[in-house]
Amino acid sequence: MKLTKRWQTLLFTGIALVSIPLTLTYTNFAISNQAKPEMQEELVNVPRVTVTKVNIGTYRSVISAYGEVNPVEQVNLSSQISGRVIWRAPEFADGNQVSKDQVLLKLDATDYKAALANARQALAEAKLALQQEKRQKKQAEKDWQRSGLKQKPSNLVLRIPQLEVTQSRYQAALATVTQAKRDLAQTEIKSPFAGVISNRDVALGSYIESGTVLALIRSSQKAEITLALSAQEWQLLPERATEISLHSREQSGVSWPAQINRIAANLDTRTRLRSLVLTVDQPLQQDTPLLFGSFITAQIEGKKFDNLFALPASALTADGYIWLVENNHLQRHKTKPLFSRHGQLFIRQDSLPNSILLVNKPMSSYLPGTQVQSKLASFELSGANQ
Repeated sequence: MKLTKRWQTLLFTGIALVSIPLTLTYTNFAISNQAKPEMQEELVNVPRVTVTKVNIGTYRSVISAYGEVNPVEQVNLSSQISGRVIWRAPEFADGNQVSKDQVLLKLDATDYKAALANARQALAEAKLALQQEKRQKKQAEKDWQRSGLKQKPSNLVLRIPQLEVTQSRYQAALATVTQAKRDLAQTEIKSPFAGVISNRDVALGSYIESGTVLALIRSSQKAEITLALSAQEWQLLPERATEISLHSREQSGVSWPAQINRIAANLDTRTRLRSLVLTVDQPLQQDTPLLFGSFITAQIEGKKFDNLFALPASALTADGYIWLVENNHLQRHKTKPLFSRHGQLFIRQDSLPNSILLVNKPMSSYLPGTQVQSKLASFELSGANQ
């Protein structure tokens, strides 16, 4: 029994020793004869970009600037006398238009009428005294001649000083009447020119003192707009600006013609810009009234320039580059717009060729030299060569 178990152990050991090399031999054979995997070509993902073919051209520059509409003249309406308001014109209210010399307020004139009457009485008395003194002077001259005295008479004897005093009193009385008339006329407060009322600060029945500001009147005869232009914008201006238009920022399609009134001879100390002042005649009589306080965009036709590219505004990156496709590779070009118009940017040709493939909307991840597939898109220029 024991012998049998021993032989079984030896038999299993022998089988294990023989099977190991056989297993290794089969494994090597299977690995060396297994099918080889198919080799696939690696695909390269080339990005696609939309480009526009842009050619150089000649374009007229446009200077665009912003400004506020203000009256050429405005004045604080004030009273020259004191008194109680007994009448107010219905038009004397904020925002209303008034005509030149229109009566806006009336003050109680009782005291001023009495003052005028007293002044006229004093004037009549002074006039009578003057006439009497003139007669006395003539009489004094005759009396001296009848006296037969040979020496020259004094001025006092001839009543010359007395006449001068009487004449001065008459002139003073005359001036008092003139002052009383003026004060009486001032009881009717009138508009100094045609304009628009604002900041009214007086009511019916109120008592006003001399010098009290009653309202602000803005002249409606002419409006002005001050534009602050940079040195680059000044270089775009022609010697004579032929066309200037103002465009409403609140109402689309509304515009007004304007003229250059004056050019500032100094720079603003804060902004370092130079001002150009435009004017519009009869702003409130336009088809669409040009209201004071409105914000407008002014467009001035400038000089013509050759060898410019007209680009969509989206083509210029925040750091001042445009991206081009050359031989299916991205390239960038540093530039600065000369001017803008109708949503387009106009740049100089510089070192660029006469025709370029412009990337319409470059991405911040673009790198120079990147291979791309370009897709040509149409780009309508809103301003053709001019």
